[in-house]
Order: sequence, then C-alpha cells, then structure tokens
Amino acid sequence: MSDDFAPEFIVVGSGPAGVSAAIPLVDAGRRVLMIDGAHPSPLPSERATQTQPWRRMLGDTLAALRPDDGLSPKLRTPVALDVVGGFQRWAEVTEDSFFAVGAMARGGLSQVWGAFVAELDQQDLQGWPLTADELAPSYRAVTERIGISGSTDDDMAAFYGVSGPVLPPLPIGPTASVMLQRYAAGKPYRDFALGLARNAILTVARGERQACNLSLACLWGCPRGAIYDARQDLAALQRHPNFQLRNGAAAIRLTQEPDGWAVETAGGETALRAPRLLLAAGTLGTLRLAVPLLRLGKTVLRLLNSPLMAMPLLLPRRLGKPAPREGYSLAQLGFRLRYAAEPTHYVTGGIYETIALPPSSFAARLPMGRRAGTAVFRALSPALAIATVYFPGHCSSNFITADISGGDVRLGLRGDVSDDFADVAPLVRRRLSAIWRRLGAFPLPGAAIAVAGTDAHLGGIFPMGLADTHGTSRYGELHATPGVYLVDGSVLPSISAKPTTLTIMANADRIGRHLAGVA
Repeated sequence: MSDDFAPEFIVVGSGPAGVSAAIPLVDAGRRVLMIDGAHPSPLPSERATQTQPWRRMLGDTLAALRPDDGLSPKLRTPVALDVVGGFQRWAEVTEDSFFAVGAMARGGLSQVWGAFVAELDQQDLQGWPLTADELAPSYRAVTERIGISGSTDDDMAAFYGVSGPVLPPLPIGPTASVMLQRYAAGKPYRDFALGLARNAILTVARGERQACNLSLACLWGCPRGAIYDARQDLAALQRHPNFQLRNGAAAIRLTQEPDGWAVETAGGETALRAPRLLLAAGTLGTLRLAVPLLRLGKTVLRLLNSPLMAMPLLLPRRLGKPAPREGYSLAQLGFRLRYAAEPTHYVTGGIYETIALPPSSFAARLPMGRRAGTAVFRALSPALAIATVYFPGHCSSNFITADISGGDVRLGLRGDVSDDFADVAPLVRRRLSAIWRRLGAFPLPGAAIAVAGTDAHLGGIFPMGLADTHGTSRYGELHATPGVYLVDGSVLPSISAKPTTLTIMANADRIGRHLAGVA
C-alpha cells in the first residue's frame, strides 16, 4: 500500500464475498484496501504451464495418495490440502465431530469449490430481514459477472432461479444422460424433480477466460479459466487506482479507534486503518476475528451447516461400455426432493460422473489392495455415478465454544445433527433409492453422512436481523461494534439445502452497494 493511499474501507479476505463487496465500492469511486493472508498464487492457467502434470495432480509429497480420510475427492487434491491446511493452522480451532473448512489463500475457497449455484426464493428466506426482490438485482449482477450455465426451461430451472442470464449448458456424460432420459420418459414424480445442474462455468468465451473444452481437468483447477475463481475478479479490481491489495497480511486483531478501525496483521509493523471494516474471511475466519469484539469472555454460539450424504450408484446398462474421453467433473444433473410439507423441508444435490475423479479416492474404500481396487474402479467407472444429497441447515445442531481471555482466542467446534435427523435421513435415503432405481441406477452399499463441516455450507453465527449482541443489522453491521460489517456466510440467518456461494456473493454485493450509496 502506498503511503498516500488512505482507504475508506478495509476488506478482510479476497474470496467470493470479499470481491463481491469490493466491486460496487470501487465502481462508486470509494477507496478500498483489501488484505489477504496469502501470498500471491498463480491462477490455474499459469500453474498448468509451470507444474508437471503428476505434481499438479498428486502433489510434491504424493499427499493425494495418502490413506482415505473421509474427505471428498475435491478436498484431497494438492491445491485443496494447501488451501484448507493453511486455514486450520491460522484458526487454531479444536474440532469435535467437525471438519473446519476455510481458506488462507488468494481467492478463498473458490480455488477448490464445486461451482454448483442456486438462488434462494422467498420461502428459503423465511426469517431473513430482506426479501427475494431485494436480492434479485445482486443475483443478476453476480450472475452476469461470473458466468453461469445450465437450462432455463427444464424442471429444475425455476428452482435454481433466473434473476440473471444463463449460458447454454455443457453436454452431460453418458451415465447422467441415461438417468435424465428415463426421467423424461417416465410418469410424473411426487415431490421430486430432476434437470441439468446450474454451474458457474463458461460455455462461451468471455475476455481472457475461455469456454470449457471438456478436458476432465476441473478437479485440479481449470487451466482455461472457465470455472469461476475469485482471483479473476481480483485481477480486474487491481486495475483501479482506488483499489489496493496487501499481500501476505493475515489479520490477527481488530481494534476500535476514535475515527474508525485498525487491523493488526501477522508480521505487520503498523496497523492498517480505515473508517469502516468489512469482514469477508469466510464463516469460520470471520468468527475468529469478530468474536473478541463481542466482549463476552466465554460464550456459546450456534453454527449451521448443511448435512451431506453421498450415495454411490451403478447403472447396469452402462457396464462394459467405453469410458468417455471428454467431460467435466462438476455436477451433471441437479435434483430436489421434498420430504415434508413445510416449505424448507427439502433436500437437493447433484449427480456426478465418476470418470473424471481420481481412482485413489475410491480404491482405498474397497476390500482389496490398492492396485486391485484401482483396476476394479476403472472397470466399473463408466457405469458409476455419485449422488450428493444436501439437507437443510435446521437438520444440523452444531455449537461453537469461544473463550477470550488474556488476548487469546480459543475456539471449539462441536458437530452434531438435529434430534429428528435420525428419522429424516433414512426416509430421504429410501425415497431417493426408489427413484434412482426407476431411473435405471441401483444404489450401492456405502451411502454415508459426511463429517459436519465438509459440506462447507456454513452460516448462522452472526445472523442478520437478530437483536442480540452477536446479531447484525440487515446490512451485516455487527450490533456490538458499529462500523464493522460482516459480508460472508457468517451472517446468513438460515441455511437452506441449496448451495450457498451465489447467495453469499449476492448478499455481499447488496451490502457493498448500500455502503457505496448506490443501493
């Protein structure tokens, strides 16, 4: 940061929420300083030319081949292990039946996200201090900016939302095609719908970003820039003279001053100051920075997540077929199942082809040696699919214990599910299993609920509209500390079963517009 640059706003975090809040401020001519705990990291397009393929896929120490640890394949790649591992070292949290997912990396978790997106409708926003109409302009702005592809006229289109333009879809793989064809030819399904997934991936070139070429490289970072990555927006922000980025500045403490706020950073000689502060460090990162501001000493806070179940499927008619040579590892199809009459009592998720996934993620789970397991997986993979099933946040029952004393912050995360989840999960599994069989896919043994937190759909800590000390205004301003705005998932009052990233970005854009005076 140059000596004569006096920021009006400091944004902590360079992920999807941080850039989404910064863009309307910068566009309005406001001076914005963004601080980020990571040192510059190359975009996938740059990394692909700098790194040997085996290093990019397995890591220098072959970390991606380590024994199965229950993580999803996307969290076992070298890039993901670096991103998440760096956060856990910084956050210093104690975990009990919980996996703390966060990022100390340029672009945040957008380096490793699944790119599955959806808008919330008015029923999803029950209990929020804003309406779907208020979010719609920001959904449209974010959708136009990042590029989203899918269908606008199938049975899932309205569920995913159509506030912004939707690019043409990518061709789906052969296993997904079988299931979609059976769905279209069958009788109507009660409380169930299936259609093309909605993904933040380009099917039409845009500026320096190229359209997807179906190279099956998604899991290790798209070298063409087709999948949205917040570093793309960050590069555009850095072209503005009223925006500056401080590299390697991990925030460790926030202090209120007479004329605003000071941010102390690890290794920083002097604090960074601005009248207003926007926290976009991710739900758990913002927790670590904001909880000392509550001045509560010891406290217990609620944490919502979306419980996740994975269901492996086998399509017999695909056995013996050749494996496709092109495709993508993002969700091919999306579905919704309503399991009770209440508006928010539904599950949703995606269906994935396994051909683009690393055999190591599955071979270790088979009752045989790695070599034999890999061979079996390769033989079966043209007929395999994985269905991910996300439950609404009210099915979770997680708690944070925070102890702030002597300047130290000690956080504990305990993961659990709601009392009725023991009935809901088997019900959903039975109903989906029957539907998969109608679609020509037979559920295999091994359907399991993931450890809380691995879904990365987190929120509910500092809810917008809550009047308590740890609540925030409808614009994310923390009641306990005027001038501090929370713009990431930590302020979401509820977590639906839908993916959260697009909503987090839209809400951050809405708050940024308000602070810029353009809302």
